[in-house]
Amino acid sequence: MKDLKKSLNEVYQKISLLVLTLSLFFVFLFFDYFLLTRVTSFEKFLIDNNRLFVFLTLLFSLVNNFLIAVALTFLVYLIEKKQKVVGGKGNTFFGILLSLVSVGCAVCGGLLLPVLGIAASLTAFPFQGLEIKILSIGLLSLSLSEMSQIIAGTNWKRSRQVGIKRFYWLFGLLALILVYLIPRLPWSMKKNFFGSLVVSQKQLTKNSTNADEIFEAINPSSGYEIKASYGDLGPKMLASGVIDLEKFKSVYQQSGQPLTDEQLTILTKGSNQKIKITRENSYFLLNFFWAAGLANQSKILTEGEITKYGQDQIGNFASTGGWTLAKGEPMNFYAKEKLIPLTNEQEKLVEKVASAIYRPCCNNSTAFPDCNHGMALLSVLQLLAKNGASEKEMFEAAKYFNAFWFPGNYYDLALYFKNKENK
Repeated sequence: MKDLKKSLNEVYQKISLLVLTLSLFFVFLFFDYFLLTRVTSFEKFLIDNNRLFVFLTLLFSLVNNFLIAVALTFLVYLIEKKQKVVGGKGNTFFGILLSLVSVGCAVCGGLLLPVLGIAASLTAFPFQGLEIKILSIGLLSLSLSEMSQIIAGTNWKRSRQVGIKRFYWLFGLLALILVYLIPRLPWSMKKNFFGSLVVSQKQLTKNSTNADEIFEAINPSSGYEIKASYGDLGPKMLASGVIDLEKFKSVYQQSGQPLTDEQLTILTKGSNQKIKITRENSYFLLNFFWAAGLANQSKILTEGEITKYGQDQIGNFASTGGWTLAKGEPMNFYAKEKLIPLTNEQEKLVEKVASAIYRPCCNNSTAFPDCNHGMALLSVLQLLAKNGASEKEMFEAAKYFNAFWFPGNYYDLALYFKNKENK
């Protein structure tokens, strides 16, 4: 602390450096606000998150930005004095990075973590990213400690080693708390740190709405039936080779969900029964309709968005190259079979509806079926259009199919709409 006090007195003898610190502080505050408003509005951030989360987010952001401003000012001072800084630069800039990637909302997530390739965003962390802010504060404090010792002229090398050891101990303790202790806390102690989940839980109680009822609504135990039957779709796919029956059976056997007699009949003989998706058969239908979507002739596959990177790149998507249950290479079957023939009007209807339906796993519409869920849903929409379904019926069916394929995501969505918009 003596070194820090001495350094502050020395650095801020220059009014220009004090102005620099204040300017940097407000610049980074503005940058935090800018990043937050890329995913939500400030008003919605206040409404959607509980008071403790909002308070700690604002407090840690203020502390982070203050430390960033002081650390950068110290760096400028040392550069002017032509002093060598070893670890201070790295700790400062890594601390800044952590501070920025932790900007976000417990409901809407953050902006920069997905940009860096971490798709789970802030909601993957027990405290919705608050722990990243604490880590950032630790790194910036370590950086300031080192630079203070350089400015004060103390034996900073030895002190730095001690400081690093202390930091590792603190980091290890924090990791232990987050990974081991927090999951074992009772909900009454944990709930204050879980942002929107607290709001949802309170409102569920207030509205006497049972969480199981919401799950039953999106994933009904009785299933969801569409106005279309399997017909001879299964035998056609076996005959074309887009489904290798033995490979198909093996996948389900290995997953502990062997095909039922009814499912084998649908594949080998066909069936006139109406298609009903349930919690038990959703995995079967995912692969069944994935194969159908891949092989069925469709302008969406031959002229749509999936072709925008070039014909030679189509086979590199998860929905194409990822299909390993065919007799041969998957692209040998791509858009080759008239499994679900459509009129021009029906094709246009499918494209219109598919273009407005997105899924949690990809940032593309069903009209760009780059993953298995998208390809599967595309064929469901095609089958519905062939059977005369209206636009509204197709949207409803898509909502239920996606909900069965992504039960966790759609439960969160249903919970949000119930509590925020009473829908």
